[in-house]
Amino acid sequence: MPEHFFFDLDNTLTPSRAAMAPHHAPIFQELCARHDVVVVTGGAEEQIQKQIPFPSSGNFTMLSQQGNYAIAKDGMLLWYETVTPEQEAAVRAFADLLTAELALSVSDPNDLFENRGSQLAYSTLGFHAANELKYAYDPDQSKRRALLAAHPEEIAQLRAAGVEAIPAGSTTIDFILKGKNKGYNIRRLIEKVNWHKDDCLYIGDALFPGGNDETVIGVIPTKAVKNPDETFEYLSSILR
Repeated sequence: MPEHFFFDLDNTLTPSRAAMAPHHAPIFQELCARHDVVVVTGGAEEQIQKQIPFPSSGNFTMLSQQGNYAIAKDGMLLWYETVTPEQEAAVRAFADLLTAELALSVSDPNDLFENRGSQLAYSTLGFHAANELKYAYDPDQSKRRALLAAHPEEIAQLRAAGVEAIPAGSTTIDFILKGKNKGYNIRRLIEKVNWHKDDCLYIGDALFPGGNDETVIGVIPTKAVKNPDETFEYLSSILR
């Protein structure tokens, strides 16, 4: 059995930007009591605390914003990378271009862009749109991959500014510091705390080609799941 468990958040531990199911929480807390647990997500640390119904302190390590903001289980800040104002301005301009091009009906135009500190994020429908709408919009990420592929010049300009774009979650495009993805930061953590890679396991719903969990493949062992129910069925089986 692995000793160190790494998890994606949305659609792996919880529904998208929603609280962990009440019947899943005791299983997760038991895992935290028995093993090292690390939550790795594009979301900010505040969002992790909203979705998991008990504090990270004393329970699990947070690698938020693709792992570029890392807080240890004991509450110690491990590292914090930040985007620059120039990077934010470039990404906002690109996001505005996409919004105009898509011309989607959204409930709140001010809910499409977030500066999370270590990364920037753009949601085609809005971060707080109803989950049924978000899940139906682009379940295989093909729309967002095609959207990015249609703008090679803009993507190249963002990369020159030190930012890369990846589809994430159900409607989001994450703009992360170039090269500093989940795989990079998981490797960074296990080297810092001296864990052996074969004692680790990453569980996520987007390990497919182009998914925002794909960069973990080859860094530590991985397990693909489709949703939180599948995650917790597996955890229940190993905790018996």
